[in-house]
Amino acid sequence: MITMLQMMVRLCLSLFILFAGYAVSAQSVIIAEDVRGMDEEKQYGMNRRHFSHSWIGIGFAAGPPGDPGADIHYWRSRSLEYGYRYKRQYSNVFSNGAELIIRRSAYHLRQRDEKSVPGPTIHEWEKLVFFQTGIGLYQRINVDQRGDYIGRFIDLGGYAKWNFHVRHVTLDEYDDGERVRVRRTGMNYPETFDYGVLVRLGLNSIVFKGTYRISGMFRDSANLPDLPKLTFGMEIGLHPF
Repeated sequence: MITMLQMMVRLCLSLFILFAGYAVSAQSVIIAEDVRGMDEEKQYGMNRRHFSHSWIGIGFAAGPPGDPGADIHYWRSRSLEYGYRYKRQYSNVFSNGAELIIRRSAYHLRQRDEKSVPGPTIHEWEKLVFFQTGIGLYQRINVDQRGDYIGRFIDLGGYAKWNFHVRHVTLDEYDDGERVRVRRTGMNYPETFDYGVLVRLGLNSIVFKGTYRISGMFRDSANLPDLPKLTFGMEIGLHPF
């Protein structure tokens, strides 16, 4: 038989459970945060798993030509580039990536008696201009400890480009003072594609780059000496320093 004391204990326990449940259900949420996707967001950034950015660059032709007949004015022979680069990080040291490239390269040819590119005719000045688009692949080696920024690195890689438009531009002056500038397109001697290897040394947004072109600039059937294969220059990454 249940005593009066047991009944009172049971009643108190029932009331305690009832009011505790009500208090819990009636509490207001003071701070709430949706953490779904936080791990995914942390994967994107300059020193994180995924990062992409655009860049601009300038380069200067270097190295000897294939023959004195393909000699150029070096400081006037330069390229301008724009590209978009993706980087995938695998560790604090190693990353790799790919890039899309648009490039304009101009080679100013020296006007000498031995000139043979693209022909022996001497002009006041003459240049070959290559408009290119292509891709690049690279392996990145990070060489210092970094926070959420690019830091110092070395890139080793290669590229392939399509010469989608080539111009041959000449300027001639005559005794009567007439100046004639001629622009030719649709020539059959430029090579369609070129490819080579590259190395880059970077510090955040500033990158020094060298490339070596393995392919020739002219088709074998043209029987022309090749232009210089080396290019040295600089890139500026269009991302925060």
